[in-house]
Amino acid sequence: MNTIELDNLHKAFDGLAVLRGVKLRVGQGEIYGLLGPNGAGKSTLMHLLLGFLRPDKGQIRVLGTTNIERVVGRIGYLPERLRYHLQYSAREYLRFLGAFNGMTGTELRRRVDEELAAVGLSDAADRRLATFSRGMLQRVGIAQALLHEPELLLIDEPTGGLDPAGQSEMLNLLTDLRSRGCSVLMTTHYLPEIEQVCDRVGVLAEGRMVAEADVAALRAANRDVLITVADLPVTVAERLAGLSSSVSIKHCEILLAPNTATLQARVLRTLLDADVAVVALASQQSPLADLYNRAIRGEEVSSLYPSSTNTIKLVEPAVPDALFAPPGHPDATAHRNGDNLLKELLQRSDKGEE
Repeated sequence: MNTIELDNLHKAFDGLAVLRGVKLRVGQGEIYGLLGPNGAGKSTLMHLLLGFLRPDKGQIRVLGTTNIERVVGRIGYLPERLRYHLQYSAREYLRFLGAFNGMTGTELRRRVDEELAAVGLSDAADRRLATFSRGMLQRVGIAQALLHEPELLLIDEPTGGLDPAGQSEMLNLLTDLRSRGCSVLMTTHYLPEIEQVCDRVGVLAEGRMVAEADVAALRAANRDVLITVADLPVTVAERLAGLSSSVSIKHCEILLAPNTATLQARVLRTLLDADVAVVALASQQSPLADLYNRAIRGEEVSSLYPSSTNTIKLVEPAVPDALFAPPGHPDATAHRNGDNLLKELLQRSDKGEE
């Protein structure tokens, strides 16, 4: 069973397309990571899933229904920029939100204490939020999203603006979500989030889903390796070049692309037998970064890693469109700041829609 099913999803603002025919499936208990540049439509997709926006065309099915209002109480949400009432303590803030969602008494106190402990804030529970670091506030955000034990969790840019220590803490929290069994859709720019946390990854570019991959397949894929040596005699270079067409040599650098354990061992053995000193051995760009960069350029990705043919695919080329608002366009910037979301909600209110 799929928790999320999107089919041929379209959304535009003032004639500028933001989403164009998006198809997406997120399975029950799956953690799905959505990558994409600024202005790709990631936040719009989140707002559609929450019912804040309505599609111009296509179908949204969440938790088995197309009526999102029926299941919104089973969805948790951590926005990119969560606003807090900083005069309250973390405990007071979470109790207020729990009461707002119909939780009361012993159950409310228990759930608040459980989530504060889960995000490592038990000792700071009674401190005012004004004294919290950005990383601590993000942890409060995770706690509020999980307070009502949702079946689906939507997370928008969870490590945005965090320092390396805060990013690491958030990664550990996100990894712990797997034990809860809820489905997760997460948007991010931070590749380590995808590599450490997610089961599958999709690339959204210019309003289209341009590629998808199984993250385990990407982890298993061979990375290119660059070997740097102190000096490389011509005879040794010729011997290395004869080992495989995957060996490229430039001065004192030997690139293995694509690399395999067998090829790397043969190259190193050749260097050692010739008494050539190895200065450095380093992996090049990660398979996920390679997939992402090629996908947003519209290049074929299914042949990148032959052993993963069935789990890495180009969904649709990222072809520019005159009606698509580029990242630097004023309308795209306004959308990212929430102006278009507010405009649509106000229009619906003026029409008397609930």
